Amino acid sequence: MAQKLEAKGGEMGDVWDDGAYDSVKKVYVGKGQDGIAFVKFEYVNGSQVVVGDEHGKETTLGVGEFEVDDDDYIVYVEGYRAKVGDRTSEIITFLTFKTYKGKTSQPIEQRPGIKFLLQGGKIVGFHGRSTDDVLHSLGAYVSVTSPKKLHGKWEKVEQKGEGPGLRCSHGIAQVGNKIYAFGGEFKPNTPIDKHLYVFDLETRTWSISPATGDVPNLSCLGVRMVSVGSNLYVFGGRDASRKYNGFYSFDTTKNEWKLVTPVEEGPTPRSFHSMAADENNVYVFGGVGGTEQLKTLDAYNIVDQKWVQCSTPGDYFSIRGGAGLEVVQGKVWVVYGFNGCEVDDVHYYDPVQDTWTQVETFGERPSERSVFASAAVGKHILMFGGEIAMDPLFHVGPGQLADGTFALDTETLTWERLDKLGEEKEAPSIRGWSASTSGIIDGKKGLVMHGGKAQTNDRFDDLFFYGIH
Repeated sequence: MAQKLEAKGGEMGDVWDDGAYDSVKKVYVGKGQDGIAFVKFEYVNGSQVVVGDEHGKETTLGVGEFEVDDDDYIVYVEGYRAKVGDRTSEIITFLTFKTYKGKTSQPIEQRPGIKFLLQGGKIVGFHGRSTDDVLHSLGAYVSVTSPKKLHGKWEKVEQKGEGPGLRCSHGIAQVGNKIYAFGGEFKPNTPIDKHLYVFDLETRTWSISPATGDVPNLSCLGVRMVSVGSNLYVFGGRDASRKYNGFYSFDTTKNEWKLVTPVEEGPTPRSFHSMAADENNVYVFGGVGGTEQLKTLDAYNIVDQKWVQCSTPGDYFSIRGGAGLEVVQGKVWVVYGFNGCEVDDVHYYDPVQDTWTQVETFGERPSERSVFASAAVGKHILMFGGEIAMDPLFHVGPGQLADGTFALDTETLTWERLDKLGEEKEAPSIRGWSASTSGIIDGKKGLVMHGGKAQTNDRFDDLFFYGIH
């Protein structure tokens, strides 16, 4: 049974509703002076093609056509809405359609306004508002009957004690039955503290870890942290004056910090980078340096205690921050990110060959995004939320944020949306800039996520776990 997604855009114009069918066969989108002037859809209903009504009116600026193959279907629509000129209500200024197999319609408009997404499964119909000269809003019907290949669910984890509280742009990692949190901000660009918080999964209680040794000298935001064995590794992040931290380890058996590499001796100082680890190496990728974004990958060998800069990907691979970085079956995967705008490309690095490969992914793909929560579970990379469009005030504002739990099968290169519409009763709110890690809670492997930035620009202090059954 199809579910009706709320129309995005303004409230002027006549309401229209094509209803729900088996699938969408063809899309017609017409240009107008201010935005999208005309849409029409053809649907498949059993063995018949149903031609929908025209919504709006064709202009001399032309109509773009997008046909969906018989063995494919639309999985999401990306659009922009804005008040243009003297109009008092929003109109749709841009639309593009993407299919399960990766086919994308050609955009026919620039991208002014506020970005929106229609997604959640197989799109099987449309509705909205229009007048003779413009499309005011667009919604969709989504079929969610297809069974999930990867099964799991969200759980909000009870928290007690003195914890990190409301914050974003921090790092978390798990060692045994404890989750550690470090760094972050409550006010934009202002670090909170340099406590290392520890959450006991048995008692569900936070506390501040005792700390000896080379305690990091800066409170920082945009920091990242991973664990290998009983040790935590923390790299980068910046303070309010854009001074950067070096590379530290923390021995959780001794509660002892160690400055492994001073900031002037290690990889390029940075914030909002990505970190991952395997049994022998800690990887640092991308991020925002003092003057530019980066796309370098550095590896610290725990046994040799040395940094090595891995090969740098070619021109096809853009600089970026806020990407997902996960080690899966010996390969280091870079997923999405921000290079001045959100991107949706996927690459992996082979440490044995010292080579990079870009892959084409398919399925119920998440839209372009960055600063999302991510984790590696078996052959899958899990993703939740993130920023889908930059804020005009940059990091001071919230940006346009999204929800949605997705999994990428790194063998078949197929995406799947895991939180089907109407099934999740305890899914996290829309957010970005949260801290995340791969973890194990109550014997289940999954994605651990703490805090983050809300669409209101407030901060979260909740702890969520997406456990795979």
